[in-house]
Amino acid sequence: MKNILTKVTILTIIIIFFLQIGIVKASNEEVEENESPQTDSIKAKVIEAGDSYERDNGSDGVETVQDVKVRILEGERKDEKFDSTYVLTYDIDNKVIGEKLIKGSTVYVSITEKDGEVVVDVQDVVRQNYLIILILFFFASIILVGRKKGVKAIIGLVITVLAVFFVLLAAIFKGYNAILVSIGTCFVITVLTFTIIGGWNKKTVSAALGTIGGVVLAGLLATIIGHYAQLSGAGKEEAIMLSVASKNVVFNFRELLFAEIIVSALGACMDVGMSIASSLSELKEKKPSMTAKELFKSGMNIGGDMIGTMTNTLILSFIGSSLILILLYMSSSISFVDVINIEAIATEAVCAISGSVGIVYTVPITAALFSFINGDKQKYKTQSENIVEGKRSLKI
Repeated sequence: MKNILTKVTILTIIIIFFLQIGIVKASNEEVEENESPQTDSIKAKVIEAGDSYERDNGSDGVETVQDVKVRILEGERKDEKFDSTYVLTYDIDNKVIGEKLIKGSTVYVSITEKDGEVVVDVQDVVRQNYLIILILFFFASIILVGRKKGVKAIIGLVITVLAVFFVLLAAIFKGYNAILVSIGTCFVITVLTFTIIGGWNKKTVSAALGTIGGVVLAGLLATIIGHYAQLSGAGKEEAIMLSVASKNVVFNFRELLFAEIIVSALGACMDVGMSIASSLSELKEKKPSMTAKELFKSGMNIGGDMIGTMTNTLILSFIGSSLILILLYMSSSISFVDVINIEAIATEAVCAISGSVGIVYTVPITAALFSFINGDKQKYKTQSENIVEGKRSLKI
């Protein structure tokens, strides 16, 4: 009966999850129908590639370009050949130059007609095939090392990606409250992933609740500090670009700051939560007589060794993602105090530190919950105590 109830619960969560995906997707399709049609990108193959050279960019500067000939691979003009010029320059000073195209490169082009003449512009290189190869290698490595559990890990990862892109981001873009959506998505991802990997049991419940507690605490801390530090959440260049690009949607960037913390800290908190719960479960199985106090103490000792590396992981990931931004401000010869007071930098710092705090508190929350659920002194047996030299006896 217990197993049936567990399966029904999991199935219900999955059905609600995918129904939410369908609702949000349908809603997005309605929005897309009302928007103006966009120019489609068409694949083409580079059949001739010349050397790069500099030319006037029309703004009293120069840009680096490359003349190429391409053959259209799809659409009404399939197999037709056109000459085009590929712009390699990314900045106005012609300091940042992209990679040159080579013969055989697959690119995206746009085709327009001006005064009866067909103009083909090379937009970018087709890179999706290489990303697919990398993803397949990643999945193969997970299965090779993790075997059956590796397959379960991949299923959990797919659910996480679907939840983030088709539920969290789509719902936020539709104007739903980013805080509520991020917490709900966090709950679904955590419960489904842990259930798929470890089944529905006391260990999974402890790890899931500990993870959710840690990430929600991190989000709340970031929100409180952001309020008193007067962080609008819109200090980043990406936020400004989003505000300009989304004409029909008004975003609450403080809520987005909370959602950013939830998403960025979730993976690390899940790792810590499941590691603590798994370790304590193993200890309880080896020594069933362990009390709640002993389990909690063991969980804190185990978590203490994990906190250092996991917090470093999150801090370094934020520093790595903001490395160019930090270098940009350093190149302006301003002081360190001025740098950390810039809203974009302060926002990243709040995200990194708050996420690390969430990781830290995931340890005691998970340890306390596991100890409370499994801390009874009842001693359960894994084998009979009365096996003597191959003979069995019944102890009354």
